[in-house]
Amino acid sequence: MIVFISGGVRSGKTHIAEQYVQQIVSENDEAHYIATAKITDEEMRQRIIRHQHERSHHPLSWKTWEQPEKLHTIVNRFDKNDVILLDCLTNLLANELFADEFWHKEDSCLRKATSIYEAIRTLGKNSKALIIVSNEVFYNGVPEDAGTYHFMKMLGLLHQQIVSLADKAILAQNGVPLIKKERTKE
Repeated sequence: MIVFISGGVRSGKTHIAEQYVQQIVSENDEAHYIATAKITDEEMRQRIIRHQHERSHHPLSWKTWEQPEKLHTIVNRFDKNDVILLDCLTNLLANELFADEFWHKEDSCLRKATSIYEAIRTLGKNSKALIIVSNEVFYNGVPEDAGTYHFMKMLGLLHQQIVSLADKAILAQNGVPLIKKERTKE
């Protein structure tokens, strides 16, 4: 099962995702947290510390994977007893795209986005459940600089591909999960 949760900054996405993990994980399962953030400034450092603190006081015992890049390198470490929270796709894509000097070339960006998508597909197949958190960044129009344009284009592509693959897609708004897609079992 794949659940995709997107929303604006501070919309409650992570909290909603953690609640889903808690609902899905059973006694024989293990909860995994793939954290993709890099410390880039003081605000990000504080957010990472806050998330780590919240996980340490959570009813679930999380196995945390600090994976700001190269998601594909860990996909085969999971099995059908694993419930995975990937937080967040937006950071992962930004870290991948801006890791080298080719961020301004669309074909390079597309290769990296495709690698992320394939890793997500594999995680979804290998695990009991994969819950993916991402940001909605598409409300401010088309950016003028090439880097931001390619980033938003690739993030939009990934969102569409993942929602197509997902069993459930949720928009987090003010802490409320708004279900946008739910695949029913036949």
